[in-house]
Amino acid sequence: MAETSNALEVVVRGRTFRVNAPTNERAALAAAIATVQTRCDAIAAKQSSADSERVLLLAALELAASAPVTALTSPEATSDVSSRLDHAANKLDAALRSA
Repeated sequence: MAETSNALEVVVRGRTFRVNAPTNERAALAAAIATVQTRCDAIAAKQSSADSERVLLLAALELAASAPVTALTSPEATSDVSSRLDHAANKLDAALRSA
């Protein structure tokens, strides 16, 4: 993870992503990135022919499915999670279009 101003450059499965993160959230972000990378590595080991986008998508779906239900059902959490997922989906769409 390389730091540039308020943005971090994150490399997962050979793809570089710029992620904005306040200083007080960087430790949690680093832990989340490590979790995603671990899940991606496990998926890639099982499906060696899968491209990076597929591995990233499968990891995201597995992680979303394994999230505690209570964390996703409170009104505050649902709104926050929805907006973050929308933002992530938009960034993923843009990255896939530019690839």
